[in-house]
Amino acid sequence: MTERFFRNDFPIHATFEEVKKKLLLQDQDDIDLVRPLFEQAVHIARPKAICHEALVDDITGDRVTISGITFRSSIMAKNLKDIRRVFAYIVTCGVEVDSMSHEQKDYFISLWLDMIKEIILFDAITQFIDDICNKYDIEKYATMNPGSGNVDVWPIAQQRPLFELVGDVQKDSGVILKESLLMVPTKSVSGILFPSESGYVNCAVCTRENCIGRKAAYNPALSK
Repeated sequence: MTERFFRNDFPIHATFEEVKKKLLLQDQDDIDLVRPLFEQAVHIARPKAICHEALVDDITGDRVTISGITFRSSIMAKNLKDIRRVFAYIVTCGVEVDSMSHEQKDYFISLWLDMIKEIILFDAITQFIDDICNKYDIEKYATMNPGSGNVDVWPIAQQRPLFELVGDVQKDSGVILKESLLMVPTKSVSGILFPSESGYVNCAVCTRENCIGRKAAYNPALSK
C-alpha cells in the first residue's frame, strides 16, 4: 500500500553569511538593509512538502502510467524502465514568506527577497530528499521536473497530471497551478524522485547554453 506525506516543519539552516555571499552583498548599507529582511523571512517562513508514493503501472513507448495517471516522455520511460516505485512531490517556500516580496515596491528589495525565498526553498528540498531517501533506504536517486531541460524532455504541460497525482496540492500547501502552468508561490518545485544508479540530471539533456543553474554538461547520448 502506498503512502502520502506532508511536512511543514522544516528548520531553516541557511545563515546570513551564506545569504550575503549568494547575493554578492559588499556595500555595508545593503548588508544592513538585507539582514533584517532575512531575519524576518526566516521567522515567518513555513516551507512545505507534499509527496505521494506511487507505483509505475505500465510503460509503453513514451507513455508512462503511474498510479493510473499517464505521462508522456521518452526520457522518463527510459529512466523508469526498471523502476517500480516513484515519489511525486511538490516543495514550496510557503505562502507566508512569499507574501513579503509582494508587499515591497522597491525593485531591489523585492529581488533580494526572491533570492532569499529561493534559498529557503532549496533548504527544504534538501531536507525533503533526505527524508525520502532515509525512509526508503535509497542510496542513489534522481529527479525529473516538468519543464526542466529541453521542451521535449518532460513538457511543462504535464504539470497538470503531476498535480493530480500528488493530490490536494492547494489545500495542503497553498501552491496554485496557474493557467500558464506556473506555480504560485513561484519559489516552488514539482517533480518525481526515483532510485537511480545512473544519477540522471535534467541538465544533461538540456541544450540551453550559459545557464547559471547548470549542474551537468549536456550529454546528447542521454536524449536518444
